[in-house]
Amino acid sequence: MSDVPLPGLREIGARLASGTTTAVALTEDVLARIERRNPALGAFTHVAAASALAQAAAADERQARGERLGPLDGVPVGVKDLVDVAGLPTEAGSPLLAGHRAERDAPVVAALRRSGAVLVGKTATDEFALTAVGAATRNPLDDQLITGGSSGGSAAAVAAGLCFAAIGTDTGGSVRIPAACCGIAGLKPTQALLPTDGVFPLAPSLDHVGVLARTVDDLTLFLEALLPAAPAGIETAAVTAPLLAVPGDLGDCLPEVRESFAAALDAAVARGARITERGLPDLDRLREAHWTLLAAEVAAVHRQRFGPDERRYGPALRDALDAGDRVTSDAYLHAQSVRGEVRRAVDAAIAGADALVLPTLALDVPPAGTTTVRLNGADGAEVDLTAALVRLTSLFNHSGHPALSVPVPGAGLGRLPFGLQLVGRHFAEEELLAVARGFEPALTPSRKDNT
Repeated sequence: MSDVPLPGLREIGARLASGTTTAVALTEDVLARIERRNPALGAFTHVAAASALAQAAAADERQARGERLGPLDGVPVGVKDLVDVAGLPTEAGSPLLAGHRAERDAPVVAALRRSGAVLVGKTATDEFALTAVGAATRNPLDDQLITGGSSGGSAAAVAAGLCFAAIGTDTGGSVRIPAACCGIAGLKPTQALLPTDGVFPLAPSLDHVGVLARTVDDLTLFLEALLPAAPAGIETAAVTAPLLAVPGDLGDCLPEVRESFAAALDAAVARGARITERGLPDLDRLREAHWTLLAAEVAAVHRQRFGPDERRYGPALRDALDAGDRVTSDAYLHAQSVRGEVRRAVDAAIAGADALVLPTLALDVPPAGTTTVRLNGADGAEVDLTAALVRLTSLFNHSGHPALSVPVPGAGLGRLPFGLQLVGRHFAEEELLAVARGFEPALTPSRKDNT
């Protein structure tokens, strides 16, 4: 591991704009890193080297003409293999889509192209994005731990320096969970802020497109490039004395996480933040509604697309399909009504505050191969790992509020960063990012080049 910090998007953009480096040189370096590290990590499922170099050469030509498109022009990025990129595979982590190639770009990819970003390839996902484990990818910070999913390939690629930012999707936490596991930043914007057209659906009423990058500043620049009209001041806004709403009760949560959360709040207060205690929705009631909606919508999508044959699905998908087939219309409508209650409860929790703050995960990053965990110590009930991972994230898929995870140093020797989750008001991403940027330096260790 080198002691030289990886440059952020702002610095890389400045180097490209000044001619200190070129997009081709930058892309060649990234492709060399991918060739060296990806066989062990499995972060990318498809690398489009020739296309990426052609895009980089076009960016250099624009730079030479004085026509640079913006801070992402010539910067290598990744796209989750659930999102269509014209001419590249969209296989969604499943043999059912093996060999399928997209005919056109998803709108979010078209926005990347308009920004001049260099699309280096597709990143790995859990099968059809269902689970939150990231089993197909190794964690670049500690290969004995899970990467988190389902956008685990995007998170691992960013954390390992195989690209500067990446697109992910988030139906129950699938951007924020791998961001927390891999020590980077991940944002699930307000539902529908980034269109889901051209994205293979998991549960359409819960699906979000999100972004992953090393820092909140990088997230800000990346998101800005994807929006047709970014809010004025999104790049430079900061909140130095935010009022942070904190849940009075986190429910089932490991003691180590509570300790790290308290330390993160202490660091924020030391920089001027103020704390107010608020309530959260009933997480147990929400969990039932989440799995009802998820199973029903997964079954509806897959039965229509692939029919009744389940032999080529993994066990998690088969279980979800079977459960979805049993969901009644009354149960589905009731679960949707719970969403309305959750939305109102989250609105109330944030009211008058700059952000709602809580851990991203209710547990430490577990070892690879873990299938169940206990959140209440040795005497607690065993919980399915994915259910435990989404415990503190899925409610914001139901409420639609923007939510991001930022890395916080662990309390003990050798501990990975854990994710601090910040939640904002609908369509107030610029305010949420400003809050996160205002105290991120107090929380986040310097990023090192671990390539």
